[in-house]
Amino acid sequence: MMNAGIEGRRHSQVCGSLVGTLMLFGLAPGAEAQRSCPPLPAPSGPTIEVMPNQADQLRSVVAGAATGTTILLHDGYYAMDQGDATSRLIFTVDGVTLRSLSGNRGAVVLDGAYATDELVSIQASDVVIASITLTRAYNHPIHISGGSGPIDGVVLHDLHVVDAGEQAIKINPVGEGWVDDGVVECSFIELTDAGRPHIRNNCYTGGVDAHAAQGWWIRRNSFRGFWCPAGLSEHAVHFWKGSRDTVVEENLILDCGRGIGLGLGQSGDGRSYPDNPYPGVGYLGHIDGVVRNNFIAAADAGLFGSAAGFDAGITLDQARMPLVVHNTVASTTAPFSSIEWRFGNTLIDLANNLVTHNLRPRDGAQAILTGNLEGAPLQYFADVASADLHLVTGDEMPVGMGSALPAGQADFDFDGHTRGVPRDVGADEWSEALFADGFESGDTTAW
Repeated sequence: MMNAGIEGRRHSQVCGSLVGTLMLFGLAPGAEAQRSCPPLPAPSGPTIEVMPNQADQLRSVVAGAATGTTILLHDGYYAMDQGDATSRLIFTVDGVTLRSLSGNRGAVVLDGAYATDELVSIQASDVVIASITLTRAYNHPIHISGGSGPIDGVVLHDLHVVDAGEQAIKINPVGEGWVDDGVVECSFIELTDAGRPHIRNNCYTGGVDAHAAQGWWIRRNSFRGFWCPAGLSEHAVHFWKGSRDTVVEENLILDCGRGIGLGLGQSGDGRSYPDNPYPGVGYLGHIDGVVRNNFIAAADAGLFGSAAGFDAGITLDQARMPLVVHNTVASTTAPFSSIEWRFGNTLIDLANNLVTHNLRPRDGAQAILTGNLEGAPLQYFADVASADLHLVTGDEMPVGMGSALPAGQADFDFDGHTRGVPRDVGADEWSEALFADGFESGDTTAW
């Protein structure tokens, strides 16, 4: 089973309890309610207010902010296309926050117009970016990298990140300046038809892409549209090159070439850890971690008609002992794999996952398999096209067919409902009472 220590890492300061209330999460019509993240507290230190017509001064405001300062952006459009030298917001001081004054992420738009390399560059600990929209960076709208030493505690909360030229959120060390213990939560990260022609380098794009990162929590986000007509996109959520203790939970992923990935490839440059958790095993792309209660769906004819198609819902390459539990992967056309695990150093714990197609071991990888269900008919689900993967009846096979799991591994479902005994298979725990009251599906607004 998974390394028990990862559940205790430092995510509670902003995230709060995982037992939340239902919210209308800004999904496609017919999609599901998704649990909210607790709102950020009001600023407690100094504040600086910035207006849209001061966009060309925002870089210097960020550079001059002291620890504990919150920069509040008034509603409006911020033109960030003066070029990298004048437009990129570089955070080098710990504990600085950038957020909208109104709390409405759609009302504050930072636009790089594909002229600015990165919109936000984070090189310090405890930086918070919240409740804004970032769009059309030439490369990454948000790039988090270690500076002169390791950093941690970065929080990305309630963002809309749209139409990046490469990955939407990039996380990587500089030397041994590791980037650990961060949070990406309650955000909408997407590639649209308008942005797709701007992707370069054989579809070098994706949602959250992290190298050699430890202890990140990716939760309650929505990802959509990461694919290209030619080339295979990276994943909506991808942690590799020796990443460790990643928790990926309660996310909705729609129409992406690849959904969630831990590790990539048979070998590479990985991070070494002082405790050497698996001595003698060899190269590991990912160590421990949890992937649970995610909805992953594909129904876009454009994606299926692309050169790569829908490759896989969840992939695990040279991944050692992650817990992959209670996920639902549904697609209207067969992928290469609904869930796959690959290469000889891979050993995973795969339990109570519900997929419309196949579970695929590859190249000598091993798995502990418990309670999974392949070949689920589309009729099980409310609406695959909008990623509403709630079960629509209590009379079908997934209900009550899951295996018992140790306490704490997945006690709640995608919506935060307590799991029954016996458990259902997949991310949704079907409830006749909640279904009758309309909480199992249909409580939505537009994306």
